[in-house]
Amino acid sequence: MKRRIRIRVSGRVQGVGFRPTVYRMAVARGLAGWVRNAPSGVVIEAEGEDAPLERFVADLRERPPRQARIDNLAVEDAPPAGGETFEILTSQRSGDLTVGLPPDLATCDACLAELTDPNDRRRRYPFINCTDCGPRFTVARELPYDRERTSMAGFRMCPACSREFGRPGDRRFEAQLDACPVCGPRLTLLDAAGAGLPGEPLREAVRLLREGRILAVKGVGGYHLCCDACRDAAVELLRERKSRPHKALAVMFRSLDHAREHCRIGPEEERLLVSAARPIVILKTIPESGLSCLLSPDTRDVGAFLPYTPLHHLLLAEVAPLVMTSGNRAEEPIARDEAELRRILGPIADHALAHDRPIVRRCDDSVVRVADGCPLFIRRSRGYVPDGISLRGESSGEGPAADSILACGADLKNTFCVSRGTLAFVSQHVGDLMDPRNEEFFHEAVADLCRLLGVTPALVARDLHPDYVSTRQAGRYPDARHVAVQHHHAHIAACMAEHGLDGSVIGVALDGFGMGDDGTFWGGEFLAAGRGAYRRVARFKPYRMPGGDAATEHPERMAYSCLLTELNGDEDRIARLLPGLGPDLRAALRRMVEGGARSPLTSSAGRLFDVVSAMLGVCGAITYEAQAAVRLEAAAEGVAAAAPYGWLMAGDTLDFGPALREIAEDIEAGRDRGAIAAGFHETVAAACARACETIRLRERLDRVALSGGCFQNARLLGGLTRELLGRGFRVYSHARLPPNDACISLGQVAIARELARED
Repeated sequence: MKRRIRIRVSGRVQGVGFRPTVYRMAVARGLAGWVRNAPSGVVIEAEGEDAPLERFVADLRERPPRQARIDNLAVEDAPPAGGETFEILTSQRSGDLTVGLPPDLATCDACLAELTDPNDRRRRYPFINCTDCGPRFTVARELPYDRERTSMAGFRMCPACSREFGRPGDRRFEAQLDACPVCGPRLTLLDAAGAGLPGEPLREAVRLLREGRILAVKGVGGYHLCCDACRDAAVELLRERKSRPHKALAVMFRSLDHAREHCRIGPEEERLLVSAARPIVILKTIPESGLSCLLSPDTRDVGAFLPYTPLHHLLLAEVAPLVMTSGNRAEEPIARDEAELRRILGPIADHALAHDRPIVRRCDDSVVRVADGCPLFIRRSRGYVPDGISLRGESSGEGPAADSILACGADLKNTFCVSRGTLAFVSQHVGDLMDPRNEEFFHEAVADLCRLLGVTPALVARDLHPDYVSTRQAGRYPDARHVAVQHHHAHIAACMAEHGLDGSVIGVALDGFGMGDDGTFWGGEFLAAGRGAYRRVARFKPYRMPGGDAATEHPERMAYSCLLTELNGDEDRIARLLPGLGPDLRAALRRMVEGGARSPLTSSAGRLFDVVSAMLGVCGAITYEAQAAVRLEAAAEGVAAAAPYGWLMAGDTLDFGPALREIAEDIEAGRDRGAIAAGFHETVAAACARACETIRLRERLDRVALSGGCFQNARLLGGLTRELLGRGFRVYSHARLPPNDACISLGQVAIARELARED
């Protein structure tokens, strides 16, 4: 006996080929009925025998389009209507970001097969796509997501593409970016002056790369700077021109098998590499594999990723592996159009492989590493944005302030976050706001996301630091209510929001620094924290930072300050341990530390890592943020285990002075520096776990949330997690956002939302 069911599906189900997929599944099961878009998602009515209906519902749950995300699928009975066919009903898209705009996604297998098929009309076409793949976030000007509202509006479909677009059973049914060589975008090769060059652009680009030239290559979210990753001279020239002497350069490989020839790849790393998001995945390199040793001078790692556009596939098929690093000058936004290309074409790139499909919004590559078998984001951007994060588990806010919040984030690794209802939308990577161009990008991107969401912020959250650029940007919204959020409270609240945690936790926030509510710089913090309130219940022992920010740029100066305290002012020992500091500089530093002039106090965990790195001679002046800690983690690589050094828990202060004194003795005794680096990591993990035990007894809390940039260190994160689990704690760390300051904006939203509810 036939029956009819109605299915309501919510989540990311528009603009992802959901209706054509439903159509094909229903036809395959011999069902009658229809599917249409609705304001909240997709509605389906299907009629048939029980068994085919059950299999159809199972198909929807188990095999949706790869870029779809089903948040809820509800089935109810409906009155029988008869009929023999299944239809896709004409329906107006909702125009809602929560259902209608997925992230940019890698080219699917079906399109790749067409790309190399000599009989296909799209053979070797660099802009091939379908409903299952291609750019979305970076090409949509506004919602609803229709062709006329994308950067493809200026390209009129030819008759062949139009037929595909209008045929319900076709893989390109309503594929808004559908195009072919007859009607779609085209490549152009530009010289250093921006003038077009004759010849076939792709073939000429391959020739130039083989000659060791540097190219700017237009992607989906901006330009890459590209060169041969096996040619030392090309990599060295790129570093010199980009003023990037040490920070790692990402490398794109032709295929997974090609990447395996150069890197060690575990199961979770493989899953990430081949996912539709195609992030950069940090991998261990295989010695003597042929990759330039200049790609990542500070570690044995490389940021590896696979082609995610047809153009990448065509390029890498001819010359690979290739450096593919952000197309910008140091700390500037990634270039997205030919006007911005001028800043890198000539000064950095010799030529540019451009095309005429505009990029609506810039979006840099995402970066992730695997720690203890789990993904750990370093940067969340292309492939993941604009996915919303559910604020599940939170107390329900009331009124417009709780439902429309803008959080401005921090100044380093900036993202911002906009909430609408119970969803929080964390932006793409903006970068360090001290550069005026990034500040301009921030303002532009905030206005853009608020427009897409239809949100006018009623509440603006910002960092407690009054001099942050992000604080200044918050001032652009004078009509909204404002709330200042302490930096480390935001870190912990972000971790709680990701995991939907109510109540209070022990928050362990380890990072560089953020302003505390006492006016000093915090960074090694233990909080008893919920979303609405927190108390600082323990901290790392504070030291002076001679010269302020100069101590972060020159780790030996921070090391001098700590050793001056811990070695009782023994200048001879300090001079031997820190040979890079001459007597005049040591004298000046001593005056600053002892007098307190231009030497703020900090409890920063990041600075402690800098100190040990400087003591071991691992890092002098840094050329990028956290370089000293990166080198220290690399120095410990290969040491499976090491005994921890000593520490003290005096009241609410975790004192690593004993460890610094023992490390000094080991250095003077000539002990292996890798073993010392490993021992220091073990010390921080063991000491933090013991501090949490002390806090548990006092606060009666057994959940620990870990956040802060220091937890990008896989050895520290894994070591502390194991220590805490072994002591019976429930441990939470970031799974969807980086632990660094990129998560701050989500935490600010969570806290501001709770405060709005309480008012």
